[in-house]
Parts: sequence; structure tokens; C-alpha cells
Amino acid sequence: MQMVAAMALQAQINPTPPASQSLVAWADYWYAASWQFLLAAGVVTAIGACVMVACVVLQWRAAGIREAQADWLTANLEAQTAQARKETADALERVATLNLEAGRLQRKNLSLAELVQPRELTGAQAHDVAKALAPYSGRSVTLWSYGFDLEGGALAEQIRQSLIDAHVIVVNNIGQLNANERPRVGVQIAGADEKLVGSLFDGLHAVAGLDAAVVQLGDAKAADAAPAEIYVGMKPLARRDDEHLAERSTIDERTALAALATP
Repeated sequence: MQMVAAMALQAQINPTPPASQSLVAWADYWYAASWQFLLAAGVVTAIGACVMVACVVLQWRAAGIREAQADWLTANLEAQTAQARKETADALERVATLNLEAGRLQRKNLSLAELVQPRELTGAQAHDVAKALAPYSGRSVTLWSYGFDLEGGALAEQIRQSLIDAHVIVVNNIGQLNANERPRVGVQIAGADEKLVGSLFDGLHAVAGLDAAVVQLGDAKAADAAPAEIYVGMKPLARRDDEHLAERSTIDERTALAALATP
């Protein structure tokens, strides 16, 4: 105790403070204020951290929703694309079927047109037939047709006129063919004179649509053998040998078009 008292007596008292009263007051004020600012900054930092965490959670959730939406849109687009391809294939198949039916109808119309169109000789064709038969002037040719076949009778009249122009003797039996016998189709040529029959065939076969053919040759030694006979039968039906090929071509086209719609 005496030692402490002695030390206190030896210490010198400094009557001048290190800072003025105003400076001390300023220090006290800002010391308290800095603590408040520090607390406020801590609160703001905590709020920012919470906001950051919330934003991260929102980003994760939103990304999941967007990904699910994208997957849904992709699946729907793929389904719509597949449906569109199927509809395209069906449409192409229907188009090919319609083309096939149109082709059939066109061929039928052409066949009907050919069936309705009468057989006839043009002026040039009649002249060519007469010219081909000119070497057989004075020879006899018998001409036949059916009485009920007006179209065939008209053609027989044209052939008769060509024969007359060639100075061939015509035995006119137009309209006298027996309908009870096996019907004749097209223009059939027969007779005992092979050269005359051949010339008749060459002249008439060159005319499109007559379907001329040599059916038989008579016995040249027979007393009653006709040198040549022309039978104008019924008009033959239109030929349709290419129908199967046309149908097959259309089917192949339909298959190729449908394949284009296949992914």
C-alpha cells in the first residue's frame, strides 16, 4: 500500500487532455452510429444471402418446368409429324387410286368411242384399194354383209365402189349373210384365186380398224369355186391388251409415292 502511494506521488499529472471535448463527442457519436451501420449491413447481407438462395431455388424450379414443357412440345411435334406423314401417305394412295380409276374410265371411254365410231374408207384409202386391184380388172369378187348390220353394210358399199373403180366384177350380196351361222367379225377374205385374195388382203389390211384377215382359200379346181369373196362382218371390239400393263404401272407409281411419306 505504501509502495502504491509512493508511485502515485512520483507520477506527474498531465492537465491537458489528448482530445478536445468536441472531438470526444464526435467520436462517441460515430462509434455508436458505426455499430448501427454495421448491424444494418449485417442485416442487408443476410437478406441478400436469403434472396440469393431464393433465386437459386427459383432458377432450379423454373428450369425443371421449362424442361418438362420442352419435352411435352417435342413429343407433341413428333406425334403430329408422324400423323402428317400417315395422312400424306393415305392421300398419295388415294390419288394413285383415283388415277387408276381415271385411267380405267379413259380406256373404257376410248373403247366405247372406237366401238361407236363407224368403220369407213377415206377417199385416199378407197383410191389405194382400187389401185391395188387394177391388175385384176374383169375378175369376179363376191361381197357379203349382214342385213341387220347397218354399219357393216355401209362399209361394204364403200368396198364395192372401190372394186367397181378397179373394174372388178362385183357379185353384190350385201345384206345377204345368214345370221344363223357362226357370226363373222371384221373383214374376212376367202377364195380360190390366191393372188387376188392376197391383193384384196393387202389393200384392206392397210386400212386401220378394218381388221382384215384371210380365213380360208377355196379349191381352185372346184367348178363352183369363187375367185374371191369378201365378208364384211360385225365390227370387232377394241383391243385392250395393254390394260394390265397400265394398271401395273399405276400400282407401282402408287407404291413409290407412298414410300416418299415414310420416314
